[in-house]
Amino acid sequence: MKRLIIILLMCIPLVADAQNTMSVLNRLHQVNKGETLYGIAQQYNITEQDLLLANPEIKKKKKLKKGIYLTIPQSKAATQGKDAMAEAASKRKPSVLKVGVILPFVEKSERAKKMIEFYRGFLMAADSVKREGRNLEIYAYSSGSTEADIMEVLGKPEIAQLDILFGPVDEQQLPATITICKNNNTRLVLPFVNGQSTTGNPHLYIACPNNAVAITEATGLVTRAHGDKNFIILKSNTDNNKGALFTQTLSDMLSKNGNIVRVLNINGDDSSYEAAMNQFKDNIIVPDNTSIKTLNILISKLDTFRQKHPNYNISLLGYPEWQTYTDKLLNSFFTFDTYIYSPYYYNALASNTKYFEQAYTRNFGKPMAINYPRYAMMGFDLAIYFMHEMLTSDPIGQQAPYQNMYKFVQDTENSGYSNRFIQLIHYTKTKQIELIR
Repeated sequence: MKRLIIILLMCIPLVADAQNTMSVLNRLHQVNKGETLYGIAQQYNITEQDLLLANPEIKKKKKLKKGIYLTIPQSKAATQGKDAMAEAASKRKPSVLKVGVILPFVEKSERAKKMIEFYRGFLMAADSVKREGRNLEIYAYSSGSTEADIMEVLGKPEIAQLDILFGPVDEQQLPATITICKNNNTRLVLPFVNGQSTTGNPHLYIACPNNAVAITEATGLVTRAHGDKNFIILKSNTDNNKGALFTQTLSDMLSKNGNIVRVLNINGDDSSYEAAMNQFKDNIIVPDNTSIKTLNILISKLDTFRQKHPNYNISLLGYPEWQTYTDKLLNSFFTFDTYIYSPYYYNALASNTKYFEQAYTRNFGKPMAINYPRYAMMGFDLAIYFMHEMLTSDPIGQQAPYQNMYKFVQDTENSGYSNRFIQLIHYTKTKQIELIR
């Protein structure tokens, strides 16, 4: 198996911090009636002192005023992974960072096309870092798909000298790769595999949150941001059960907090919909599956309902897949004040997104493929994160992510790290898009 020839194309430095159309709400808490400093601190796993230091205008003995916003500092648990990564990087800042990429490039499949897009974004990130005066060596290989294929690649002499390796994606290739990287003290980043255990391997990083992690983080975020709302689980009567774990986890968490979660059948009549609603609270409807068919039926039902009952406030809460429906349902998302939980966000209207797309087209002679997420942006953001972190101890530096953010947290003591970043994409009634993190 031959190593791919690497050509670092000279693209314009992608460090623009242009204005865009989205606002960002990052770690803010709006005080509800009766809430206390102690209760809010417990909710975010921080101390009252932490909360007071972050909000010096608040007096400890003074009653909190409903509706004000408090800044929530990161908890020690949330910063544990970042601190550990910074400490490890400070001990080893190579003068030349040696980076390996092992992905299925040459097979004739849709997957290979996505891997090539990912790698092109990766190269754009490398070029951006090089323009900052950093030294990089990149070794790229096609992984094949079998254990024998990966063993041939891992036998290359330069593999033992790598500081960090990205890939592979086939599960049968993971055990040997993990063992080699552990023995060589090489960081191993898995961009697409998310079911691998990190136990006993502090050099392993899972970049793509698995479904269970994403749901846990999402339900926690939803509960903190909207725990006082009236939640309605929509039963769709279909075989699509991709949303069942999310709705069940959300229901359990809300119930533990004393919320009553109502259930509504999508085929119910007007009186059924009205019975599920609360006239005095915001109503958030959560379908139990991810399909656009269910969403279209629900939106049609809600349009009819709103005409008869304009006094009800209705929002939708849904899934990362819903981002693929924005070309058809964007106006409906705005109308129904929609929230989507997701580890990534592609903002087509942002000027820095257009800047990246233009640079990609100039470098590679054609535009990025229309996928969710955009694989070139994923490759860029992931490469920037680790290259900056390993060379400077700063995962972001001056480059804001184009699509994917990362919050790596150590799973257990002496284990590897998993990305726990999840956000809510909010399509507001005023036709704005904001990110709640």
